[in-house]
Amino acid sequence: MKKTLNNLNKQIINALNEQIWLENNASFYYLYLSTEFNKKGYGGISTFFLNQSQEEREHMLKIVEYLLEEDCNPQIPNYNFLEDYEEEFNILTHFHNSLYNERRVTESIIDIVTLCKDLNDIKTENFLQWFINEQREEENKFKEIIDNLNIIGDDRGALYDLNKTLGESPTEDIN
Repeated sequence: MKKTLNNLNKQIINALNEQIWLENNASFYYLYLSTEFNKKGYGGISTFFLNQSQEEREHMLKIVEYLLEEDCNPQIPNYNFLEDYEEEFNILTHFHNSLYNERRVTESIIDIVTLCKDLNDIKTENFLQWFINEQREEENKFKEIIDNLNIIGDDRGALYDLNKTLGESPTEDIN
C-alpha cells in the first residue's frame, strides 16, 4: 500500500480547517437570519439570507475539496454556535452584524494568504485569491444594503421595495 504525504504544511492545514469552521458558522448565521426575517414577514430579505447561507456553505465545500485534493483531512464541523442563539430583531443591526461577520471571514483569509506567503505555499495562495475577490464583493454588498437602509430610515414603502428587490435579485447584484 502506497502511503501518501500531505502536500500542505500543517499550519496551512490547520488554518484552512479554521476557515471551514468560519464558513460553516457564517452559513448557519445566515440561515438563522433567513428564518427570523421569514417569521417577521420579510420574504425577500429571508430569501436573500437563505442565498447567503447557501453561498457560505459552498465556500466551505470549496475548502474541503481543496484539502481532499491535497491529500489532507478536512475537519468537518459537527455543530454550530447557534443552538441557543437569540438576537433582538432589528433589520439594520442584522445587516451590520452580517457585515462584521464578512469582515471576520475576510481577515481570516488574509491571514491564511499571509501564512502562505511566509511558507512559500504558492498553490494555496493562488487558490485563496478567489476568496479574496469574493469577500470584497460580499463586504461591498452588505455596505450597500446598510447605506440603503440608512437612507430609507422609517420609510415603510422604501423598506417594502428593498425587501422585494433583495428577494428577486441574485445575491451578487442588488442594484
